Amino acid sequence: MFTYVGLIQLTQEGRETLEKTPEYLEKFGQIIKEEGGILEETYAVMGPWDFLALAQYPDNAAAFRALAKIGGLEVLKTETFPVQKVDVFFKALV
Repeated sequence: MFTYVGLIQLTQEGRETLEKTPEYLEKFGQIIKEEGGILEETYAVMGPWDFLALAQYPDNAAAFRALAKIGGLEVLKTETFPVQKVDVFFKALV
């Protein structure tokens, strides 16, 4: 499994129906699970993003499929990045 960080922002439509945000995030998690992923944590954040999610996917193809489906919800937009623990990065430098 590979770890990804997702920065999540409600769209204008999502903000207009803010009371449904728990449903949107539940659907977000369901989509990840349908693609063989695991939603580890979701945090509310301050700043230009509304939420930060840590997810694991078996591969990039699964991550892409999930993100395409999440985009289809039209109430959330995401920027997602693969991440690796820093010690693994340091080992790659040697």
